[in-house]
Amino acid sequence: MSIREDIAMLRAVELFAAADPAHLQVLVFAAPRIEAAAGDWLFREGQVDGAGWLLRSGAASAWQARRGEEEKVANLGRGAFLGELAMAARQPHHLSVKAETRLSALRFDHDLFLRVAAEFPEFGRQVFAVLTRRLELSMQELNRVRELFVRARSF
Repeated sequence: MSIREDIAMLRAVELFAAADPAHLQVLVFAAPRIEAAAGDWLFREGQVDGAGWLLRSGAASAWQARRGEEEKVANLGRGAFLGELAMAARQPHHLSVKAETRLSALRFDHDLFLRVAAEFPEFGRQVFAVLTRRLELSMQELNRVRELFVRARSF
């Protein structure tokens, strides 16, 4: 797989859609390529690794703890980007991701991400604008739910 293909996959991710391909090239070129065998875990729920992951090839599955057991919640394939908040803000992963087949991924560490954002301020502005929009939408949804609780008389 070429750097050009990796950049095209990143541009398909909402977080990076408006980014200059030259800035994405810096990210792709500097990110380590990770190979995983079927059954390997890329990361676990609650883990703080400060990394975002782009699946380059192969298949993976996402798992989440529910009622004390891990439950499969999604199948993932080529082009999936995982761990945006882990990468951007060192937040814990909210899912576990396991390779279902042999796979290849790019790992974007927090420090690399911030270095590119600092060296290319336009890139940083574009990416953080997307994250800000998402946070605003989440806050609106939380306020809507809060209002429903306030209006509810009892459970």
